Amino acid sequence: MRKIVIHSLRAEFRALIRGLLTNVNAFFVPSASREELFRICQTTKCDLLLTDDVRMFMNGTDAMAQIRQGGATPQIFVLSHDLSEETVTALLEEGVNQFITMPVAPERLRCKVSTQHKELV
Repeated sequence: MRKIVIHSLRAEFRALIRGLLTNVNAFFVPSASREELFRICQTTKCDLLLTDDVRMFMNGTDAMAQIRQGGATPQIFVLSHDLSEETVTALLEEGVNQFITMPVAPERLRCKVSTQHKELV
């Protein structure tokens, strides 16, 4: 079964995303801190990371190396309110797979998560 990590410092965001993905067949792992996220990624294989933590990937951090130790997985989707074109470009250049603007339509998010699963199979 796929493992999807939902990372945010805000419990409301984690609950919202989990609620939107109720019908998705996966094992969901919540993460409330970067340290917890890095520990999860280091100890288990994760297929997808959904996060609103844009700053985690900015300014030369090693977050991508911490998350993707030894491989290209997990796919990383960043969900956030409108950001500048430069920020979105920087996220994609850093290795983020998708940037999704909030608020997101529930069907659109489910479709993106389902499409991501088909690419891994």
